[in-house]
Amino acid sequence: MVLTTGTLSLLIMGYGAFGQALAGALHRRGDIAISVFSRNPPTEAAPRASVSTFIHDLRAIDLGAFDVVILALPSGALASVLDQLPPHRPRAVILSCVKGMDAETHDFPTDLIAKHLPGHTVGMLSGPTFASEMLAGQAVWMSLGCVDGGSAQGVADRLAGPLLSLTPTTDLRGLEIIGVAKNIIAIGAGLTEGLGLGANTRASYVARGIQELSALLPALGGKAETVLSPGGLGDLILTCTSAQSRNYRFGQDLGLRLASQPKTASGPVPLAEGSRSITAFLAFIRRSGAASRYFDGLAAAMANPDSMADRLTATIG
Repeated sequence: MVLTTGTLSLLIMGYGAFGQALAGALHRRGDIAISVFSRNPPTEAAPRASVSTFIHDLRAIDLGAFDVVILALPSGALASVLDQLPPHRPRAVILSCVKGMDAETHDFPTDLIAKHLPGHTVGMLSGPTFASEMLAGQAVWMSLGCVDGGSAQGVADRLAGPLLSLTPTTDLRGLEIIGVAKNIIAIGAGLTEGLGLGANTRASYVARGIQELSALLPALGGKAETVLSPGGLGDLILTCTSAQSRNYRFGQDLGLRLASQPKTASGPVPLAEGSRSITAFLAFIRRSGAASRYFDGLAAAMANPDSMADRLTATIG
C-alpha cells in the first residue's frame, strides 16, 4: 500500500471525544486534510480548527475520495454504519479503533469491515489513549496493525506526527484480541479495588491476565510478543489502573456496591465494553480449542456476587 505524497485525504467516522482527539493529533502533521462524519453537528465545545469538512449524512460519503478512513465508532454501531455506506471504489486504507466482538457471530471489528468493504486494506489503531489527555495536547504512542508488513509500515510513517507515535505490527489479530481482553481484565482489576482486596491483589490479578494473554495468543491466531506492544502492555497498564477507564470504573463500582459501600460508589456507570464482550470472548477461546481458567474465573465471579472475592482471588493462586 503506497499512500500519496503531499496532502493526505483522511476521514474520521465518529466525532466523540476520541475522534476529536485523533483529529487534533493528526492535524499537527500539517499535511493531512481531515474530514469527519458525525450524525449530529459538533457542539460549540468540540474543536473544529483541525477539521476541513463535516459530513452528517452517511449517504453523502464517498470512501473512494479518501486515502485513509479511521473508524472511531462504538462497537454496537459499527455494523449498522457499514451497512449504510454507498457503493464506492476500494481505495482507502480502513483503520479500526473499535474494540469488542459481535455477540452473535463472535466476529472482531476488522472481520466485519472486511466483509462489508471488500478490496480495502484493513488495519487497526490501538494503544494507551485517554481522549482527555490527547485533547490537552499530550503525546501518545499507539500500535498500527495490518496483516501486510509494508502496509503497516507505510501507513504508520504517513500518519505519525509530533503528538502521535505509531509502531507498526503485522499481528492484527493479536492486537484485536488484546483490545477485547484488556477491557475484561480491567473490570476484574476494578473489582479487586472495589471489594477492598488491596493493591497487591490488584497488581497480581493484572499480572496474571498479562501472563494468560501471552499463553493464549498463539492458540487464538496471534503472537505472544504483541502483549509487549503499545497496543498490548501500554493499553493494559492504562485501562487496568485508572478510574478514567470505563471498564475499571465499572468493576470498581460493582465491587463497592457488593461490599456494602454504596455511599462511596460513583453512581451509575455506563455499561462497559468488557461486560458486553466477555461471553463472546470465552466462546471464541473455546472455539479455537483453547481454555482459560483466568477468564472463566472472572466470568464466574461476575455471575456469583456472593462468592465474587473468593472466585477472583482463586484466579491468581
